[in-house]
Amino acid sequence: MKIYSAAVLDALVDTLRTIYWFQNDLRSFLTRAGVPTDVLGALPWGPGTYKRVIAQRLVDQLAGEPATGMPIINMIIDSVVEIDEAMPHLVRLDDGKKKADDARRAVRALKDLLGRETIAERADRARREARTEAERAREARVQRQRNLKALNESFLALSMISDDAASKRRRGFQFQELLRDLFALHDMDPRGSMARPGEQIDASIVLDGSFLVVEAKWETKPIEPKDVRDFQGKVQTKLDNTLGLFVSMSGFTNHAIEEAARSGRIYAVLVDGTDLAQVFQGLVDLTELLRRKLRHAAEYGRAMYHVGDD
Repeated sequence: MKIYSAAVLDALVDTLRTIYWFQNDLRSFLTRAGVPTDVLGALPWGPGTYKRVIAQRLVDQLAGEPATGMPIINMIIDSVVEIDEAMPHLVRLDDGKKKADDARRAVRALKDLLGRETIAERADRARREARTEAERAREARVQRQRNLKALNESFLALSMISDDAASKRRRGFQFQELLRDLFALHDMDPRGSMARPGEQIDASIVLDGSFLVVEAKWETKPIEPKDVRDFQGKVQTKLDNTLGLFVSMSGFTNHAIEEAARSGRIYAVLVDGTDLAQVFQGLVDLTELLRRKLRHAAEYGRAMYHVGDD
């Protein structure tokens, strides 16, 4: 059984800290690398916890139990060795070049400590066992595309339902389940009661460690200011720093969009049917879309953002 030096383990911690910017992405990487669910679940994920703390806790825990922990560390290192050093997932972020450069330096420092021969052996073993990070990522990407295609087909079917009372009620329940599946596909941990009158959804999701209260409506007319005002009032009764996500298939009136910022602070960002259509077609990633909406609201004080506005 291979026992690694403290220098190698420290380099591994630094690598895990830098190769992914968001906690959810790091957790997904570790899952694909083969880290058991119970091990991941014991780590201090959540807002206010630095990735270095999470990585340090993981490596210390595994190194402290060599018989069971070292094989897992081996799998993590195998996945790190095979990661694409172009770091495309980091480059697309704000200040992405620096983030990618930092990650590349950390990966190369780890590889230097492991030694060239060890790196070659690890890469060859990972390929033989079909456990390379590239292959796992490809398989996950293909399956994700299949799932998203199925959700898009359901979305298109809902859009064909007539507007009589009975059909609208059925569409409301199906829309509830569709959005729940969409949030789950993007690892947003949807929770809460999805049963509300008037085709309305009231639930919560988690995005990058932050909680968003969700309300959604599928109506024939754009949402009016009163609905936005009522929703923001609901958000304000929640835990401090909780934000809102208002989904309206029919969009929002200009006055409703203005209402979202009228109090001087934005408590909710807005998603309309155009946004959802792009997400279901795979043209825009839901997680990235919501990040952009929140960033736009923070920088410009506007609750509505569409891709291409910046």
